Amino acid sequence: MLGALAINFIVTGSALLATLVTGVAVTYPDIAILELLVSTVGVTLLVGVFGYPISYTLWLAVDLSMRPLDADELACLGEPTKG
Repeated sequence: MLGALAINFIVTGSALLATLVTGVAVTYPDIAILELLVSTVGVTLLVGVFGYPISYTLWLAVDLSMRPLDADELACLGEPTKG
């Protein structure tokens, strides 16, 4: 879903920016480029991969609150599946 991807993109970008700013602030006079690069890539990969299920669930909750189930969809939930 595009909304879940957008939420994950925003959260991952925010984590990347926070890691970058913190790393630069902590090592300011002599910025450690290699350590900063490794930490930002690691945080970006971890948050991007493991944060997607959370953003997907959050997007489904937003979608369900914006478009609640109607009576036909609720009736289908109570019927057993055929097959």
